Amino acid sequence: MIRITVKGLAKFMTKGPAGQRKVLRDFKIPKPEGFVQTVYYGEARQAIRDYHSKGNNPATLIKAVEGLQVEADRAEGQSETRLKHNIRAIESYLQHFASQKFKVLTTPRLEYLHQNVTVNANPDLFVEEKQRQKLIKLELGADKPDKAMVRIILQVMYEAAVRAGLNLRPQDVIYLDASRAEQHRGAKVRARLSRDVEAACENIEAMWPGIK
Repeated sequence: MIRITVKGLAKFMTKGPAGQRKVLRDFKIPKPEGFVQTVYYGEARQAIRDYHSKGNNPATLIKAVEGLQVEADRAEGQSETRLKHNIRAIESYLQHFASQKFKVLTTPRLEYLHQNVTVNANPDLFVEEKQRQKLIKLELGADKPDKAMVRIILQVMYEAAVRAGLNLRPQDVIYLDASRAEQHRGAKVRARLSRDVEAACENIEAMWPGIK
């Protein structure tokens, strides 16, 4: 079974041939720095989960920033830079989304499967808001996300949720961009995009053996 993340799939679908091979190589033959990238914003994601889990108290995020600042003051080089990016991400979330009153639910395991490809479509947050369950993918990076990638991520997450038996509407799947104070919501399921996702999975399966 070939395993890839939903963001990895979106990157694959928006790249040219050389870029696609690099995406697959990073998953098939992961380098240490590739693992680091997957947890680059680990502290920020955990702080945001804690914030909503502990009664949506802004003091939770402020305390997290203070703790990371102490670590950053002691760190050097890439470690210092990474910690400062986590601080920026938390401060952006505090500034733009502290008013979101989510009740955190147990995160489901969501996978999109097509032929021999399994796509990890887990959300960063699974919450209840105004009596609706919602899946949230957090964008904490400084760079503006690619719109095509966002559409792919939202659709694949929604389809994975439906397959898992969750009673969600497309608009209940949210890509939350903390740095730019933007929320991208899933739209009506696009049949063409769904076919494109299936075709991408088939291409991944065909290319996989040749990735070295």
